[in-house]
Amino acid sequence: MTVASSILSVFLIRLPFPLLLLFSMLLGALMPLAFAPFFVWPLAIILPAILLVLADSRGTHKQVILTGFGFGLGYFGFGVYWIYNSLHDFGMAPPIVAGAITALMIVTLSVFPALTLFAWQSIQRRIGWKSIWLVPILWFAFEWLRGWVLTGMPWLSLGYALGESPLAGFAPLMGVFGLSAISMLVSVALIQLFYYKCYRLASLVVVVLVFSLGSGLQPIEWTEQQPKSLDVTIVQGNIPQEMKWQSDQRQNIFNTYWNETIKHWSSDLIVWPETALPGQFENISQSTLNFLSKEAAAKDSYILTGLMMSDKINRKFHNSMMMLGGDSDESERVYHKRHLVLFGEYYPMRWLMDLMSHWINIPYSDLQAGPDKQPLMKAKGVFLGLSICFEDAFSRDIMLSIPQANLLVNASNDAWFGDSLAPHQHLQMAQMRSLETGRAMVRSTNTGISAFIDFKGQIIQQTEQFKTLSITQTMNGRTGTTPFYYFAQVQHWIAALILIILLVGWFKTRHEKTTI
Repeated sequence: MTVASSILSVFLIRLPFPLLLLFSMLLGALMPLAFAPFFVWPLAIILPAILLVLADSRGTHKQVILTGFGFGLGYFGFGVYWIYNSLHDFGMAPPIVAGAITALMIVTLSVFPALTLFAWQSIQRRIGWKSIWLVPILWFAFEWLRGWVLTGMPWLSLGYALGESPLAGFAPLMGVFGLSAISMLVSVALIQLFYYKCYRLASLVVVVLVFSLGSGLQPIEWTEQQPKSLDVTIVQGNIPQEMKWQSDQRQNIFNTYWNETIKHWSSDLIVWPETALPGQFENISQSTLNFLSKEAAAKDSYILTGLMMSDKINRKFHNSMMMLGGDSDESERVYHKRHLVLFGEYYPMRWLMDLMSHWINIPYSDLQAGPDKQPLMKAKGVFLGLSICFEDAFSRDIMLSIPQANLLVNASNDAWFGDSLAPHQHLQMAQMRSLETGRAMVRSTNTGISAFIDFKGQIIQQTEQFKTLSITQTMNGRTGTTPFYYFAQVQHWIAALILIILLVGWFKTRHEKTTI
């Protein structure tokens, strides 16, 4: 053990536990700096390494769990504070209700780093310090679990911070959760490098090898470019959220999008954001949709717009995208959002929706999810893999259109987040989907950040926030698959197996203690 690491260990051991807990919270509060819009990605390696040292400095399960939980409170408390803004500023929830729901979300997310440290400590008591090399696997499993609990909240998964780092080359192989594991592997190697002389050479080799391999993988093109390209325009309407659902504003909203659209009839595809045409399908004049479709077809172009589709007879409402213009026989015309936002677009129990409706006013919060398998839309021979809003935060949702889709298109309305960290974090997750799939993405949002992203996850062009404007790029479709396409089909089995082994081991340990 080095002098510096010895001093740190003595400091942590002698630190009263309440201060140690506070230190872990402050450590977690620095984590959002690793993500957009700050991009200090080395923190995604350094801070977890310090967390592991903190967790190892105390012996009881309770203290280790609280250390991980405190880290999570800082991590997500500063990382997803904007949930409060969405509920209070735009959902009109009273401060106490918005605060309670936000706190509940932060507490829930904080459980996962606590469980990771608890699992590591449990293994450590059986096989010793060498168990630290299992931490990357544990982190992978619990991040995957976080992506499923309550329909999933993978926001700020560790791997997102590394999307533009030298380690980004691993993303097309292992996806964001695998990249998180790679990050933790480097964290573990750094601890061994500074703490134990006997492991110094091996740890140095791990660090050098991981960074070299990550950098070496980046130039590889796992997918192939199509000969056919599309000139694509994104229209950012910048409609204030408080105005968006007012029926007397529908004409003004339409005019905003139309005035930007007619500047770009030379484009093959013009993409409007999520629910660009507000109100239910029946409330939008059929003559308006027919007019848009005929004008686009006459200009040999397509308009892809978000709107609410409804089936009043069966009481089903969908958050959808509709294709207008072009050849009416060329492709499917409607896509229904598959992955709905919990408490934003649906409630798990109907009575809960009725209860919460007294405090939260979110339009269309009782929606029906679209089927997993939906035929892809096509524009001039290019198949489009569509997603709406935070569907692009989930690898499993985007992979449903792969390998058939040649180009990814996401329509969002980040006006719900206001001027917070969320739109920047959301864009960063979209970049990861391009890396994982080897597909470029067109991302159209209401208030920004709209962007064109290439198949390597790099931003080609993006808009300023809170401005009405349009941007155009030539986008190439891609064919083929990345290795992640195959890994994605088994990663849930891998993560589930890890969690089952941990659970069986925990029950076995409990049984052994009760029989002594």
